Amino acid sequence: MQKLARPLAFYTGLTCLASLLAYAGRWSWFCELLVNFHTHFAMLLGLALVLAAVLRAWRIVALAAAGLALNVWPMYGAWFAPESSPVGGRAVRVVEFNVNVANDDFKRIAGYLDSLDPDVVVLEEMTTWTADQVSPLMPRLAHRYIVEDEGVRGVVILSRWPLIAPQALKNGDTMYGARAEVDLGDRRITVFGVHLNWPVVPDAERERNAQLRALSGELAACSGACVLVGDFNVTPWSSHYRDLLKTPGVRDCAAGRGWLPTWNSNLPAVLRIRIDQCVVAGAVGIADVRVGQSIGSDHFATISDLRL
Repeated sequence: MQKLARPLAFYTGLTCLASLLAYAGRWSWFCELLVNFHTHFAMLLGLALVLAAVLRAWRIVALAAAGLALNVWPMYGAWFAPESSPVGGRAVRVVEFNVNVANDDFKRIAGYLDSLDPDVVVLEEMTTWTADQVSPLMPRLAHRYIVEDEGVRGVVILSRWPLIAPQALKNGDTMYGARAEVDLGDRRITVFGVHLNWPVVPDAERERNAQLRALSGELAACSGACVLVGDFNVTPWSSHYRDLLKTPGVRDCAAGRGWLPTWNSNLPAVLRIRIDQCVVAGAVGIADVRVGQSIGSDHFATISDLRL
């Protein structure tokens, strides 16, 4: 028993330390990376708690319970936050999908997206060439706007309704998304589609955080109904993402609807995280949010049913 208790105590303590360091993510790039693993740490500590209880190692039980609380607390809102109730009777479906720049299964991608009967589709990791392959396969989405740098930052907005005043979203010289008003006939909704920086190094993380701050300003200035979707490369547990939600009137579409992981499709479900987000501002209600299929991508599509 003692031989098992010692390594269990060590790894439980190490996981607790990582969980605690994650709370410093606002100030540290390394600690911000740890924020992404709250769900993983919680599962490990839950297992440690059970093993420690079997071994009657009560100090380890207490340590695992404390570490478990550190990880569960930031995730509370994913399950228990009040869901946003529908605002009006006009239904609008927005589908978002990071297709993966190497994914060339255009027929399946288009077929799946078309089967969802969307009003607006936002695609990431698109080039002009890939957009030209996919768009003709979805003739109902006749209106298109693309911003791209011929790399992984390309974003396309496809709509069955006219797009008014589309424009690129930039932070300095860096393009990170697109925005457009969608004319639904009797009303309009402003759609933002983004692909934020992947924070694998400190400079990239600082750029992503600057993009989040810029989006906060965009949403604060957006009048009427507004929706922002895309690959944020940030989990809901991040303090930087939560700062975005502190913008007056801004709400997380997935709040109260559970875990809803969107990446990485190549991993077992329990190891995935949610980095594809949907937030709304103004007179928008959220009827439903769910995760769709991956169709050859490392991301899963997200489907947001809104009410205006």
